[in-house]
Amino acid sequence: MIKVVDTRRSLALLALLVLGHLVAISRQVEAGGGSTLFDRVLLSALTPLSSATAAAVRGVAEAWHGYVDLRGVRADNARLREQVGQLEMLLQRKQDAVRESERLHALLALRETLPLETVSAHVISRDGTPWFSTLTVDRGFRDGVRLNAPVLSSTGVVGRVTDLAPAAARVQVVLDANSGIGAVIERTRVAGVVSGQVRSAEAGRFDLRLKYVPSLADAVVGDLVVTSGLDRIFPRGLVIGRVSAVGPGSGLFKEIALTPAARLESLEEVLIATGERPAVPVFAEGVR
Repeated sequence: MIKVVDTRRSLALLALLVLGHLVAISRQVEAGGGSTLFDRVLLSALTPLSSATAAAVRGVAEAWHGYVDLRGVRADNARLREQVGQLEMLLQRKQDAVRESERLHALLALRETLPLETVSAHVISRDGTPWFSTLTVDRGFRDGVRLNAPVLSSTGVVGRVTDLAPAAARVQVVLDANSGIGAVIERTRVAGVVSGQVRSAEAGRFDLRLKYVPSLADAVVGDLVVTSGLDRIFPRGLVIGRVSAVGPGSGLFKEIALTPAARLESLEEVLIATGERPAVPVFAEGVR
């Protein structure tokens, strides 16, 4: 065993001596271009390793930069999403403000044409049924509101005040089956009474009825129906709705349905009458 080990050591030593001798010789042999044979062999041997190492380093560097860039993109996207959300909220508020301004402008225009003193009010609640019969507004008797005061929107009659508190009032809307408004068909001046009618929620329509119109009276779909003033609550000439259906009914009267002019399902502001507008005095010529 000792002889085998010594033999292996001798062979290894011999190989090292031969390799060293070859290296020494190759360093002295010119390979052209000013470089030795040793340098060229060493360069040829190390070039693949250097290329692989450089490629690995570049890959790691690119992966790191990609990771850093990706984190930056994610952060930018998060900031952009937050900014978009803020801008959408701002746009929504601006649109709400514009719509509110348009509604208030329409109410102001209506107020100028009415023979009544009015106060504006916001709708703060509705009752819980789909065919709601009341709503609550944020004006009460401290604001001059009285029982049975007419309540109007910019497009038509809403109803009348039925309950009062210092700073709130309950309004019975025209859709209530127990409501009643003296009315006339504007085109023919045929008189009747407008009230609500009970419908199921599935019907999807909550029309009004024009009652007590004689069966021979002239009434057609599209006719405008306005207040007559005979109920002593609503002044004459206010728009209630348009005829949407006319039937023969039973007995002496027609069956007439109306579509309300007031957009009752989306009301946010109303006008409440607080009294008659004082008449402007007219002076005879030359009288002061």
